[in-house]
Amino acid sequence: MFYDSFLSRERNSLGSLLVEKTFEKLAVIAAGYSPVKILEIGIGKGFFYEKLKNEIPMMEYTGIEASNVLFKEAKKKGINAIKCFVPPFPQRLEKGSFDLIVMSHVLEHFRDYKEVLEVLNGINALLKPNGKLLLFYPCARDYGIDFFDCDYSHSYATTQNRVGDLLFDSGFRVIKRDSYRACFNNFRLFFYILSKAVKLCTFLNIRTRNTFGKNPLTVAEKI
Repeated sequence: MFYDSFLSRERNSLGSLLVEKTFEKLAVIAAGYSPVKILEIGIGKGFFYEKLKNEIPMMEYTGIEASNVLFKEAKKKGINAIKCFVPPFPQRLEKGSFDLIVMSHVLEHFRDYKEVLEVLNGINALLKPNGKLLLFYPCARDYGIDFFDCDYSHSYATTQNRVGDLLFDSGFRVIKRDSYRACFNNFRLFFYILSKAVKLCTFLNIRTRNTFGKNPLTVAEKI
C-alpha cells in the first residue's frame, strides 16, 4: 500500500475548481511545445491527462503511477498506465523517444538529491534531442513546516533554485520559469498576502490553509 489515501482526499467545490483551472493552464503550456509522445510520471487522479487530451487529441500518452489504487483508477479511465516506482524506469520505455515528460507534484516525493539526480538523468535518456521536461512542485521555503506536515511522503525540499541546479547537472537548460498560487500566476503581492492570511486561520484543515501556497513551474530542454 502506497499513498492510497490520496484518492479519498476530499476537496470543497472551490478547491476542486482551482485544481482544475491549474491543470488547464499547465496543459496549455505543455501543448505550446507541440509534443506528440508524452510521458507523465505520477498520474495521480488523471487531471493533467484529461486537460492535455483536450489540447492534443491525437497525443501518444503514457503514464507511470506507483499507487495501486490510483493505477486502477487510471486504467478505468482508459489511460495507458504503467504501475511502478521510479527509479529505475521500466525497460519498455524506449530511450530517446519522448517529446515531453511531465512531473506535477512528484519531485518532492523522492528520497534525496541523489535519487532526484538519478531520476532526472533517466528522464534525459528518455527524451528526444531538445525534448522538454515540465516540472510543477511546491516551494518548501513558502510552505514552511507545512511542506512536510501536509504530506508524509514529502522527503525532498523543492525550491526553484535547487531544481534549476539539479537540472543543469542533469543535462538540461531551463527555458521557462513561473510560479502559481492555486491557479493564479498574476497579482503576486495580493495572493502572497492572501496566502499568509489563510495560513493564520488555524481552525482550517492543513490542505485548505495551503490553498494559495507557492508552486513553481520549471520547463527545461534537453541539451
